[in-house]
Amino acid sequence: MPEINFPKMVKIRQKFEAPVIKDLKGELSKEVAKSKLKERIKPGDSVAITAGSRGISHIAEIIAALVKEVKDLGGNPFIVPAMGSHGGATAEGQIAVLKSYGITESSIGAPIRSSMEVVKIGEIREGVPVLMDKIAFNADAIIAVNRIKPHTSFRGAVESGLMKMLSIGLGKHAGACLVHSFGSPGLREMVPQVLYFGSSFKRSRKERGPGNYW
Repeated sequence: MPEINFPKMVKIRQKFEAPVIKDLKGELSKEVAKSKLKERIKPGDSVAITAGSRGISHIAEIIAALVKEVKDLGGNPFIVPAMGSHGGATAEGQIAVLKSYGITESSIGAPIRSSMEVVKIGEIREGVPVLMDKIAFNADAIIAVNRIKPHTSFRGAVESGLMKMLSIGLGKHAGACLVHSFGSPGLREMVPQVLYFGSSFKRSRKERGPGNYW
């Protein structure tokens, strides 16, 4: 092998300027007020707060602050892992994923209820079932917490964020496998369909009794 003379190299580190929230709790409190959560959550309501498997800066602090906001409104918050089949597709594995991000019952001040059991709440095109975490389904309200970003495999009106968490993350292992079996086109087309179905389901459920879904 011929001798190769490499040019001199030096290690560098580039820092990109990014928006910074100096008062995280204060900013979250403002957003909660803007969302009119006070009008949606009644005293005594059970409130499922989702926690996913994506790396989000200060996620444990965000969840803890949201838990306090819900408690201040008289709600009874708890955490539901919403990460599809991540964590080895087991309830214990998903709790371990949350722990790796600093999300524990003691750190956020609320119980974590993890299960892989789902319920079928309806169907979309060609009889494809819409599945939902059973524990979250039985809550009076669900609050989704996630980052919003482009998907790495496709482009569409809905890519990776809150809607994906609600449709695939809360679908647990069974729901995630079902939607992913259709590939990228399925993700692009089916995630919005599942969410639009969820909106209709929410309205019909509210006619029958309490519940603020999606």
